[in-house]
Amino acid sequence: MRSLASTISVLMLVLAGCGQDTPSSGDDDTPAADATVQPPGDGTPSIDAAPGPDAAPARDTGEPGEWDVNVATASATTSLGTAGLTIYTPSSDGGTSPAAGPWPLVVVSTGFQIGRTNYDATCRHLASWGYLTISHDYTSGNHQEKAAEVSELIDWALGGSSGLAARIDAGKIAVAGHSMGGKVSILTAIEDDRVGAVVGWDPVDALPPFGNDGSTSVAPERMAELTVPFAVLGETTDGSGSGQACAPADDNYTQYFGAACNAPATLEVTIAGADHTDWVDSRSSCGLACLFCATGATDDATVLTITRRVTVAWLQTYLRGLGGYGPYLTTPGIGSPASIRTTVPGCP
Repeated sequence: MRSLASTISVLMLVLAGCGQDTPSSGDDDTPAADATVQPPGDGTPSIDAAPGPDAAPARDTGEPGEWDVNVATASATTSLGTAGLTIYTPSSDGGTSPAAGPWPLVVVSTGFQIGRTNYDATCRHLASWGYLTISHDYTSGNHQEKAAEVSELIDWALGGSSGLAARIDAGKIAVAGHSMGGKVSILTAIEDDRVGAVVGWDPVDALPPFGNDGSTSVAPERMAELTVPFAVLGETTDGSGSGQACAPADDNYTQYFGAACNAPATLEVTIAGADHTDWVDSRSSCGLACLFCATGATDDATVLTITRRVTVAWLQTYLRGLGGYGPYLTTPGIGSPASIRTTVPGCP
């Protein structure tokens, strides 16, 4: 009989890898209401030198923006199947209808076996800052196929059948994601030249545990191909453990940052005391995917606020080209207990 430790180890391997996904939320789920800068060697990025007007420090990007949010569900047919979507659009009438825009587009990709509604609050936050945000459930496929599906979702959003094209600024597209979705987002940014910026939320590069489905590693193998502004946030609580770690140190966010030598702007944020499941709205609603990860000492709400602050400030600066958001991409403006690196070690 398999021991408890062995059983937990196997389950953790499943969570770290990627096979056929069974999202915890389907198409009928309705979310709850509610240029190029080279930083100096001292680790303080010259973000205010980015394209865009000089400005005084802008409002805190960790707080909701000025827009109400309209939320709708949809589905899109891709080469892998039918993907369930939630669409968050800025609104000026309390969320009853979407505002015209056009808005920058952000596609948010989820962690392994985590349904899209688990990122509802962060997607709403992005939309409140004027980003048309689409979260999606995976259909099937290995990591490369999932990245290609994100590109197909961009095709769908910009096409006539979505009804969204007139509200999207096709010249301003970003991708972001958590865990496996962080890897998928980074790979999409490498392979789709429409993507102008990428943010990874504790991305994991682990391969499937029970025989490879054709997935390949991205860090470090593909990171030299990333040529758009890249920010990554992560933690060290789940870098090791008695069983299989949720975000193994050899495959975690630092591996992506450490090989991003050709990204024109880079930022790595380490949140002390955070854990791998802090990027979902609620650990209790995450299901099996969050069950065996360690619990960090830092409050979940703190991690989410830092993540939203950095993500919005990064996109405002490097996707929209706006000035004034540099304070929220440096310490102490990012907030405690975060530390940063802006210069990739080992790059020429």
